[in-house]
Amino acid sequence: MQIRVDRLREALDVLDPVVPGRKPTLAILTNVLLKDGKAIATDLEETVVLDLPEAQGEFLLPHHQVSELLKYVPGDRDLTLDKKGGNLLLAWDGGKASYDVAKPKEFPPVPEVEIEAEATVDGDSLVSALTAVAPYCTSDRSRLALTGVTLYLGEKVAVAGADGYRLAYKELGVAFPLDDKIIVPDKAISLLERLCKKLPRTVPVSDSLVEMVTSQRQIQLALGKKMLVFKVGSATLTSKLVEGTPPDHRRLIPDDTPIKVHFFSSEMERAINRLKDVARNGKSIVRLVWEENTINVSAQSEDKRQVETSLSAMVDTPGKIAISVDYLLSYLSGKDGMVTMGVRSESEPALFRYNGAPLVLIMPMHVDW
Repeated sequence: MQIRVDRLREALDVLDPVVPGRKPTLAILTNVLLKDGKAIATDLEETVVLDLPEAQGEFLLPHHQVSELLKYVPGDRDLTLDKKGGNLLLAWDGGKASYDVAKPKEFPPVPEVEIEAEATVDGDSLVSALTAVAPYCTSDRSRLALTGVTLYLGEKVAVAGADGYRLAYKELGVAFPLDDKIIVPDKAISLLERLCKKLPRTVPVSDSLVEMVTSQRQIQLALGKKMLVFKVGSATLTSKLVEGTPPDHRRLIPDDTPIKVHFFSSEMERAINRLKDVARNGKSIVRLVWEENTINVSAQSEDKRQVETSLSAMVDTPGKIAISVDYLLSYLSGKDGMVTMGVRSESEPALFRYNGAPLVLIMPMHVDW
């Protein structure tokens, strides 16, 4: 088999996140399989199959070792792969390398998925929504159903994530031909995002240059029994779904929040940063009290130190609420513009809205006012 060094280097880079560390439970998973025009990597939960027409024959490549080697081989060189006994032989103009490898037939097979429904969707919207919601999921393995993003399929596809204290929800404006509610693992979302960044976008043929440049990335989404398949350009990602029944996030979102407060995200973030150290030396609580055109922001520590500041706002009705300082800072991070906070009462969750970002619900903290 022959392939340019830069072609193989790029393929191994795309597959890198799905290859387990150097000492996994099953050692063979540290390899990449080249076979029938494909490069394949798996950790048994997620599998990525990448089109690589040069991959003729069957070869197992020790991913980490070969990737490290190819960093120092000129990309325009032709690389020859061969086998001799249990060794993988690599040769290029000016050098060669040999690795002791297992037999390709010992590599786990690509999962066979019996497709129940599939559709081509706007990949830009899907990936953006999944990655925006994923940080709101929990890492607590005792609450397995909350460790991944819930994907609502049907006439209105939506995504949601929650950790018991926060909830994020976003509708995508696309449809899927099957009504279902599934949980997508966090790692599968990270892999999908990486594939979209690493692989070239397929540009549709059109008479309009603007249409070609601004075209959306298309992703083929297929659902099987306990499995989900994403087809992104020249790569296919197959992932096991998280088992369990997620909450019905949509029922937790209030239909109306009678008290609405509008403020600039950057101003609120600066205000919170002034008092975050004091808040964290207490119970990590920030108090928000608003009336007329002002929000008063304050925090106090266990030793009774107190910091407060104020910022301008548009206020419908006076009110107050206490929120985790870390949750609020996390929400405000990266935003620049007007945020709307909706509140029913100081004992009910606050609902945050910002441009096209997901709706975010944050549980209040109980304090003595």
